[in-house]
Amino acid sequence: MIKLVRIDHRLLHGQVVFSWSKSLNINRIIVANTEAAKDDFKKMSLNLSKPTGVKLHIFSVAELLEKIPKIETLNENIMLIFGNTKEVRQFCEAYPKIKEINYGGIIKKTGSKQFSNAVFLNEEEIADAKCLKEQGIAQFIQQVPTSKKEDLNTMI
Repeated sequence: MIKLVRIDHRLLHGQVVFSWSKSLNINRIIVANTEAAKDDFKKMSLNLSKPTGVKLHIFSVAELLEKIPKIETLNENIMLIFGNTKEVRQFCEAYPKIKEINYGGIIKKTGSKQFSNAVFLNEEEIADAKCLKEQGIAQFIQQVPTSKKEDLNTMI
């Protein structure tokens, strides 16, 4: 069962991944990031960052969509992590079962607007978020399970 869908430009970020994994009893993490899926060094680095005992898979969005029927049959708690809004939007448009997305970290860029201390969205990312909102997906900003949950849909 998919327990958390998260956007974080860092993908697997130490304390953050550990806290969410522990809080939600995650058995498997799936990183959906086309760039990382093609980069063996990045894959190796991500494998070193995962919590002990948690399975890790790194797929492009297309690969994830191919594998989602099998993933749905797994008797595990799964966290999906995307590196950007574009790829999470692509995934959600093709797989309309996602009901909630956690925004964890999106880096500040030229022309981006600050939504929290770690989430900065430019016009394209805001457009992606609006598309996801229109699909009826709840979007929230929350760094770790113990921090305040902020409703992004009311901010965009």
